[in-house]
Amino acid sequence: MKHTFILLTALLLAPPAALFATEQVPRFVAKQQSVEILAASSETPDRPYLAFPAIVDLGTEVLVSFKHGRAHAGDADAPLEWLRFDKASSRTQPQGTLAAVKGEIMQMGEWVLFPNGDIANYIDAQKPKVLRTGLAVVRSTDGGRTFGPVQRLGPVDGVEYGYAFDAISRNGSTWMLVMTFANLPGGKLVYKYSSQPGSVDVIRSDDNGRTWRFVRKLTHELGGAPVNESAFVSYGEGFLIASRGYDGRQWLLRTDAAFKVVAKTDLRAAHPFLQSMDRPRLFEREGSFYLLGRNRVGQQAAELALFKLNLETLAVTRHVVLDTAPEQKFAGDSFYAQPFWHERDGQTRFHLITYKSGTGPGLDIVRLEFDWAEVR
Repeated sequence: MKHTFILLTALLLAPPAALFATEQVPRFVAKQQSVEILAASSETPDRPYLAFPAIVDLGTEVLVSFKHGRAHAGDADAPLEWLRFDKASSRTQPQGTLAAVKGEIMQMGEWVLFPNGDIANYIDAQKPKVLRTGLAVVRSTDGGRTFGPVQRLGPVDGVEYGYAFDAISRNGSTWMLVMTFANLPGGKLVYKYSSQPGSVDVIRSDDNGRTWRFVRKLTHELGGAPVNESAFVSYGEGFLIASRGYDGRQWLLRTDAAFKVVAKTDLRAAHPFLQSMDRPRLFEREGSFYLLGRNRVGQQAAELALFKLNLETLAVTRHVVLDTAPEQKFAGDSFYAQPFWHERDGQTRFHLITYKSGTGPGLDIVRLEFDWAEVR
């Protein structure tokens, strides 16, 4: 009787996903219908590091921003560039420099589409030695045709943020996931895993990004768990959030409308095939929810993976491999990706904009295309 009680107690306290066996999750390798290089490192061999793409889907076209530099970090004067992709014609139009600041590194740009139609890109501005200088931002007030000069977001309720992860606009308001850093105002060190990153916070704007206010610290909602790259998507009145932990845990959270955690689990504990979802992305399609990102499957190897989720149990129900990088010079040289869809010839085409090694001297920005009926 005592052992039965202990077992039942353990099951009740276990994360929902931990109750489901790994072998029940099917693994599927998707067939790439086409691969297109949108920006090639071979065209600029002196600056071959094209990486960290982010997209905003405007319906008929997609805007893509990406870093154009020499290395993963530390390459001063590296700009953020951008291009347009037209869905109907599949034509790509380079647009040149989106943001550049002398002596600084512009990377990890994150698009935000505001309720009034304005489009902004929030940039992880750095100086060499990975010293954050505070979020930089460029804004378009004409639907993405042109963008204004680089400006600073500045402090939000006394805290200056250095890295924007994701944003959601609904009901006239916009929420954004951002990260504090110890060298920026208000960014005191929260945990010991790094000398610079602090907490992942939620901020909110009710005037299309002109002003922001603090909402909640997700790091505190996780009991101080050390998290970095995060993503979120609307779920009912609340939100679904994915966060990569510095300690090897991969968090999946359900929250209420105020971002208080309702349920949470460590996906990696239940699913060993999910090692580390670097730069995770969440999306909903046809009532189903998916987690997309770079899954490290070896010391220098990675796969671009898509995981279908059961939100009642917070478990993975399907594992789709979209691309692989068997060997890389650096473990982070591939697969930050974002999706969009397009109907063609009676089929729903699933597109991913990502970066990876190509035939050139460095990294390319590429588009991968799939049959969504096969992938989903």
